[in-house]
Amino acid sequence: MELSTALIKKTLQRKGYKWYNEDANIIGIRSTLQAPDIFNDFLCVIFKQPPMPSSYSVLNKQKWLNKWGYKGSNGKLLAEDGKIGSNTNYALAQYNNYKNKERLIIYVITTDPGVYYQTVRLLNAKGCAVMKPGQYVNCYRLGTHKTADHKALVQTGGKVTVYRDNNKNGIAENLGVEETGYFGCNIHGAKKFTKTDKIGAYSAGCQVFEDWYQKEEFVRICLQFKNANNNKFTYTLIEEKDLIK
Repeated sequence: MELSTALIKKTLQRKGYKWYNEDANIIGIRSTLQAPDIFNDFLCVIFKQPPMPSSYSVLNKQKWLNKWGYKGSNGKLLAEDGKIGSNTNYALAQYNNYKNKERLIIYVITTDPGVYYQTVRLLNAKGCAVMKPGQYVNCYRLGTHKTADHKALVQTGGKVTVYRDNNKNGIAENLGVEETGYFGCNIHGAKKFTKTDKIGAYSAGCQVFEDWYQKEEFVRICLQFKNANNNKFTYTLIEEKDLIK
């Protein structure tokens, strides 16, 4: 199924969830395919692209485009050198396509814990945490995960609900036991500075990016909304089967 802003928005509205016109909509989509230890879910960020200040120099344009996740034709962040070249022109063209319009960015993540925390090292006697689908309003804030250099969205603004899975079969599932609270179910990266093949010990219930640099881009985009929303972010988790055309 091809993901689109219209499809995701329609699904959230049908479920009675909030849609933000002046903030970033952060939506996790849990795949229907059970693939233990594999990153096969999605995190979608949808927001209205604000305009770039018209008075910006080339250097400031490059810095601004990098903050908003625009890349050159080489697929990389722009060199902040103050020179107009093919990569800067490409990024500017992409920006102009989205200016004052809703923009959708899709990342590969996991919404499920790794097999390690399901079978080898249960952190809770009730079972491993598997986030329950729902909308968690203002539950997340920009902060750090475990170390000061790991920027992430952290679950410090409100409670979330998790399923407790204790059957140790390596498949994240709802066994009928729920718990609501502050569990540190953060949205963060896996192995630093690279792409991670297996979830492993990188998730004990968190929402985790497969690609470190995509996580960094996501955080940079969230930073653009931090002042306006007082560092309060809403995370919505839905299932692939919820999507309606």
